[in-house]
Amino acid sequence: MAGDLDVWGHWYTPDGASIITIEDCGDGTPCGRVAWVDAEQGGMTEDVHNHDKDLRGRAMLGITLLSGFEERRDRWRRGSIYNPKDGRTYRARLRLLSQNVLGVSGCLGPVCKELTWERAPESQAAGTAPAREAQLASR
Repeated sequence: MAGDLDVWGHWYTPDGASIITIEDCGDGTPCGRVAWVDAEQGGMTEDVHNHDKDLRGRAMLGITLLSGFEERRDRWRRGSIYNPKDGRTYRARLRLLSQNVLGVSGCLGPVCKELTWERAPESQAAGTAPAREAQLASR
């Protein structure tokens, strides 16, 4: 994939406390998994709000948050996003706003809210880079 649909890579969530790695699900569509969590910045280390009681308490690392997308012109649509802050899954869309900014929309009915995720460096996703504040300070 190239161009507007090239959403692959490591992305900071808006609060900067987690990194989601978006890779091919195996069918050419994107899947996003939790790759890194900074508990000191408020990142959730356990899935405590899941509506499925059997899944509550599982470690956030490795959980798939994004899946089920279809390609549509300049974006991925009709996917789903799991929000661990409220334990719900929403319809989702992904669109690359720039090389380093990803628009992630969660939708409930006809109402969608788009948040921006910033690209994270490979070393940060591996948990070896300095804290995000140091990266932001270097900009």
